[in-house]
Amino acid sequence: MRTNHLPDAQALLAFDALVRCGSFTAAADELECTKSRVSQLVKALERDLGTVLVLRNTRRVALTETGQRLAAHARELRCLLERLRLDINEADGEVSGPLVISSITSFAQYLLAPVLAELAVLHPGLQLQLQVENRLQDPIAEGLDFCIRTRNVHDDALVAKPLGLVREWAFASPDYLAKSPPLEVPEDLSRHRILHDVSRSKLRDTPEWLLEKDGQQKQIRVQPVLSSHQYAPLLSAAIAGSGVALLPAYVASEHLRTGRLVPVLPGWSHDCWPVYLVYPYRHPLPRKYEAFIQHVVPRMRALLQAGIDPGQGGGEPALPE
Repeated sequence: MRTNHLPDAQALLAFDALVRCGSFTAAADELECTKSRVSQLVKALERDLGTVLVLRNTRRVALTETGQRLAAHARELRCLLERLRLDINEADGEVSGPLVISSITSFAQYLLAPVLAELAVLHPGLQLQLQVENRLQDPIAEGLDFCIRTRNVHDDALVAKPLGLVREWAFASPDYLAKSPPLEVPEDLSRHRILHDVSRSKLRDTPEWLLEKDGQQKQIRVQPVLSSHQYAPLLSAAIAGSGVALLPAYVASEHLRTGRLVPVLPGWSHDCWPVYLVYPYRHPLPRKYEAFIQHVVPRMRALLQAGIDPGQGGGEPALPE
């Protein structure tokens, strides 16, 4: 039976969570309540509106035509309440609320996590969530506030702030070098144990390192003793004296300071790519966005700039604002 009173706001928010999360269990996790509570709220909403909104099965839920139409209104209600909370926080001068940041593994582990820890101390009202994903994510579709992207932004609808450039350099441990043949020019790599990053290689490719110095390029065929698509295993193996690894300086920096790793083949680097902070366009920017950008961007730029050339110093072209 249809009723004339307004739909319950809490039930609409539960329905919105169900639509976005795809299951009662996931919606309950997001709303921090029980699965049965979400089910009760959605059933009550169906009863109040006098129509079926959701077709249930054992794995996922599917929306009816009416449910699809209602989903847009439920989303508008959630956005309205989020703006309301933002306006109140703005009036109080607070920097608070949730922020979801996505990053690839190496940035999250070696760069971003310490910077976010500083931000959390500076603004205790922020609720920071760091998602580690080695895939291209859509901030708008996936509900992300910020993403760290490399190489290309891929979307003109997103704001993109350049953070710097990343280069890979060759590193090894002093113990390994003391027991190995001389390593003075790229061609010497053919006589060395190689720790190889396969994340950008095709499975059928013969392993090669393309090294560049002052505009000169050399393509060196290598024989890896260990391959991985992550920097962490290659770093650990290099520290243990297992061979030579190509790593960004930000991955190796702590171990360069302690002397457990040293740069080899000074001036020769492998690959170079830009890094961006991307986020959906909003005007005006919420205070929590402004606080995040003001804290994270200069620190990330400084950390990436410090890794330009661990062997010689040097410089890179400045990136636009």
